[in-house]
Amino acid sequence: MQLLSYLISQKFISLRDSKVFRGIVTIIIVISAIYAGLSTYDLPPTVINAFSSVDYFITIFFSIEIIIRIIAERSIFVFLKKGWNIFDFLVVIISLIPIQGSESIFILRLLRIARLLRIIVIVPAFRRIIRTFFSVLPRVGFISLLMFIFFYIYGIIGTILFENISPQRWDDIGTSMLTLLQVATFDDWGNIMHELIPYYPWCWVYFVSFIIIIGFILMNMVIGTIVDLMRTDKNIFGV
Repeated sequence: MQLLSYLISQKFISLRDSKVFRGIVTIIIVISAIYAGLSTYDLPPTVINAFSSVDYFITIFFSIEIIIRIIAERSIFVFLKKGWNIFDFLVVIISLIPIQGSESIFILRLLRIARLLRIIVIVPAFRRIIRTFFSVLPRVGFISLLMFIFFYIYGIIGTILFENISPQRWDDIGTSMLTLLQVATFDDWGNIMHELIPYYPWCWVYFVSFIIIIGFILMNMVIGTIVDLMRTDKNIFGV
């Protein structure tokens, strides 16, 4: 009995790891992505009905695919030890739950988006990039905290100085920090500054110093940290 179970498991492992099977799964994910995009348009009822059939097919296919992977592991508990498998399993299980009411449309749209993320599981290089991303978060976290401190300080200064001139941008600390986020991304920051220059000719010091600290120094530190880790991890793209 154990031998038979082992042989069945090996067959399913071969199927799971085969390039043909992975290719089919990738194609279905791409079809799911196209379907998710097209479903955002206002379409005729006949097309919507056809899309419903496509959605059922995708749900059934992913259910079969998850069963194959569970059998290959010989135990659902072994299968669920991997984080990506838990994500796949939850997406499939939720998609099988019948949902009634208006909230079903919202949940179905979320599921369609979640299905797109499954391509990360299929492509090994994507998984390595995601692992590298999470491993760099602690380093980036301290830089982000420092950025927040500067945002907070400049936000308070901006509220105190510019609140009466442009309340829609500098009314409180939250609004001021959102305005500074726009400045940090260089999105029309010149107009934000120029509307204040008639009242505070020296306000360019405020904006230029903020851009140098946030946009040039700290943002480049974040990018540099990520690039450095990806450069040292030579296996990230399977090289």
